[in-house]
Amino acid sequence: MPFVSVYVDESGDLGFGDGASSFFTIGYAFSYNRHPFAENSIVKRTLKKINDGTKKKKRKIPEFKFSADSEKTKCRFLCKIQEMNLIMSAFCISKDSVKNELKSDQGRLYRYLVVDTIITHLVNDYFKPHDPYNSIRLIIDRSLSKQKRKDFDKYCDEKTSFRSWEQDKNMDYKVTVIHEDSKAVPMLQVADYIAGLVQRKFQMNDSTFYDLLSNKIRYKEQWDQFGKIIW
Repeated sequence: MPFVSVYVDESGDLGFGDGASSFFTIGYAFSYNRHPFAENSIVKRTLKKINDGTKKKKRKIPEFKFSADSEKTKCRFLCKIQEMNLIMSAFCISKDSVKNELKSDQGRLYRYLVVDTIITHLVNDYFKPHDPYNSIRLIIDRSLSKQKRKDFDKYCDEKTSFRSWEQDKNMDYKVTVIHEDSKAVPMLQVADYIAGLVQRKFQMNDSTFYDLLSNKIRYKEQWDQFGKIIW
């Protein structure tokens, strides 16, 4: 069955104590061509080109990482992302808008933030009756424990089934969740950048890098009761 591959990463933390971030952001991307072989190659080539032009070995980077890269590297990679034929989206939450029962269950909160938003968009906009592209590969950065990965995968499948039923789309579908290292999957590095630049815009009040990509971000959503997130 043909499939659409969606690459997801986050920025910020889900803590609520002293020193925790005020915002938490999910970034994700997928290709109009459903499975972005070309885009993965572009990321690899761009990384190689940057490292080949770096004389000092200790300055070479193993992957693109928004929180760690220099401003020059950020600009170069963002210019390349601009050229990619991708659907890009971001979901930012102001953590003072999170209900108390979710604050005490970070696994549940993470599942809701990542799965509900993305699956809803895919079912509403990309799942069509009799369309062969009703299989989703959801690739997320491998950061969850084994049990949390199981809970996440189950929730993802159940949410897809519910959204499909809700939209009266009686169809065959399959959801495969892949927990992978971002070094091994270049498109996860694109998702990391989307999440990182949106997080920086609201957490640090710095839209320098967000402005370079904002026109390419199709869905800009927020969870914000107090008007702190203004795109």
